[in-house]
Amino acid sequence: MEKIFYVYMNQDDPKKSTMKKLERYGLATHIPINKIYSKLYLTPYSENFLLNSDKELYERHGIVVIDGSWNRISSIENIGAKNGRKLPLLLPVNPVNYGKPGKLSSLEALAAALYIMGYTDLAYEFISKYSWAQNFIKTNINPLNDYSECTTNDQCIAVQESYF
Repeated sequence: MEKIFYVYMNQDDPKKSTMKKLERYGLATHIPINKIYSKLYLTPYSENFLLNSDKELYERHGIVVIDGSWNRISSIENIGAKNGRKLPLLLPVNPVNYGKPGKLSSLEALAAALYIMGYTDLAYEFISKYSWAQNFIKTNINPLNDYSECTTNDQCIAVQESYF
């Protein structure tokens, strides 16, 4: 999995890190924050939503998930890399933020991004590693399918508003 990367921010219990577990399975690679460069990365601070068309960027450079705590999210606000994308709202099923729109675990964010870009089998493979994550795609199947068809930020906003 040379296309799945994560930056671990040391903000919570490393034993509960979904990305560290994916790394143990050989499904993700840890990188330092200064190695994001031109990779696609997920951040709620981007002006641009992740779109299906971002799969070209993913194919070229990979995707980076920032693995940190929602309680300290402002610590990633000023990441200087150029290809940040935000995910549209989805409902998390993780034990910490269950049902709080947008507060996805790193695993859920990665699965959502892969699904939106058209890599549905890969999204299912990743969530299969956690029993609590099994219902993430099922819970969000309609918005995920709709988001995967969006070609502009405005379309993402319209879809998001229709659900939340």
